[in-house]
Amino acid sequence: MLIALVMLLLVPHMVLSQSKPGNVCYISDNRIHFQLDNRWSAQRKDEISRLFSLDSALMEKALQTSENEILSGSTIWFVSRINQHIVEISKQLEAPSLDIGAHDVLLLDEELLDGEPPRGAEIRKPRRPSLVSIFRMHPWHYGINDFKDPSVFSFSNDTATFLLKEYPNARRVVLSGTFNNWSTRKQFMRKTSEGWICRVHLKPGKYLYKYIVDGQWMPDPANNLEEYDGQGGSNSAVYCFNHAFRLTGYPKAKRVYVSGSFNNWNRNQLKMRKTDGGWELPMFLSPGTHAYKFIVDRKWITDPDNPVMRDNGNGSFNSYLGIGDTMTFRLSGFQTAGKVYLAGSFNGWNPNELLMDKTDNGWKLAYHLAPGIHEYKFIVDGQWMPDPANPESVGKGVSENSVLTFKPNYTFTLAMFTDAKKVIVTGSFNGWREDACAMTLKDGVWTCPVFLSPGKHTYKFIVDGQWMVDPANEVWEANAQGTGNSVLWVEP
Repeated sequence: MLIALVMLLLVPHMVLSQSKPGNVCYISDNRIHFQLDNRWSAQRKDEISRLFSLDSALMEKALQTSENEILSGSTIWFVSRINQHIVEISKQLEAPSLDIGAHDVLLLDEELLDGEPPRGAEIRKPRRPSLVSIFRMHPWHYGINDFKDPSVFSFSNDTATFLLKEYPNARRVVLSGTFNNWSTRKQFMRKTSEGWICRVHLKPGKYLYKYIVDGQWMPDPANNLEEYDGQGGSNSAVYCFNHAFRLTGYPKAKRVYVSGSFNNWNRNQLKMRKTDGGWELPMFLSPGTHAYKFIVDRKWITDPDNPVMRDNGNGSFNSYLGIGDTMTFRLSGFQTAGKVYLAGSFNGWNPNELLMDKTDNGWKLAYHLAPGIHEYKFIVDGQWMPDPANPESVGKGVSENSVLTFKPNYTFTLAMFTDAKKVIVTGSFNGWREDACAMTLKDGVWTCPVFLSPGKHTYKFIVDGQWMVDPANEVWEANAQGTGNSVLWVEP
């Protein structure tokens, strides 16, 4: 299906109808999304089905189901309802094998082995990871490792140690992964009595990797955690931790779990390990604020060693921890208000969770935020209101929300149309919204800073209502309307 879709996207003049770009199909975070409309005619549905090689039965089921997932063949499609007419389905993006010619293979072997291959070795195309596997396949907020032998990997003081046991007769072993752009020459492993070892300076986070043993690519045989590599094989995945949950005491407990907002409060997923002083579970947590509790023999408790607790809005309290940088939200005035809360997309719009602190001239709250675009409002004695000090917003009337871009890593620019009244940048990164990401004109250039996740993004500008590709970007792809979308990539 993907090959057919890629071929389609390269055809510049195929037109279905004049709907807005991205409203039928777009790619974000290496998931492919389709927005289906129950108002489509049978002819329109057939066009979409044929154009994108979508199973017509899948389309009908998605438009009628109330479930969050659909199994079609061996593929799991996520389903979300946008409004009464629009349903969005998405699945993990897969890629075909890389088209590597014989000359490319010989160059790779020469680079890897610095000479002739070992006697009896077969010269063949390596299963080198595809570009799509470099980027995360879906949003993730935490990670734990799953090694058959825990001694083969360790992470301490920003240094990761990889150990490949066995293969005593190998001539050369290389460690290759997302941390070195899948290089075949940067991380040569050293042979020891235990096996092949390599130390790499890394920051906390998630990484994909493989070993190259005498020219043959292979996942880590001691690692149970794998992801599809885009070529019918798999890459090993590993997390370098930045936090450890610890619960002191409870020596007689049979089972202890940690559960929180980072894993959708799954109570049976993250089992803690017993230690001499209590219970522990190291993991990677994404930047932001995380609510959590421990479950000791089925009894939910807050963290007794963490004084940071907040009302969860349901009559009980959760423990909280923050990872990364903080943003201080401020609301001037309203000195006579009894209570002021902050609510937004970052806390599920919970109106009773984030109580702000009163100051001499208003209210404030420091909060750990993940990099990205966030919407929010203040709630003053029960009355919802956008931030009066923030001119950036989406929606109108009671639906108006303030918008904040935290830790932007990319700035869209448009050095034209200085007489325009309003310029918007929109794309796969924000669901092609027309009411977000308004650009600011300064010194003859329209700009808009945003946070973009690693991977591919498609986008367009809207200048006084007119959609257009980026005139300064030669990289584009065709869309269903025949008008094209600009394309950019963000490296991990």
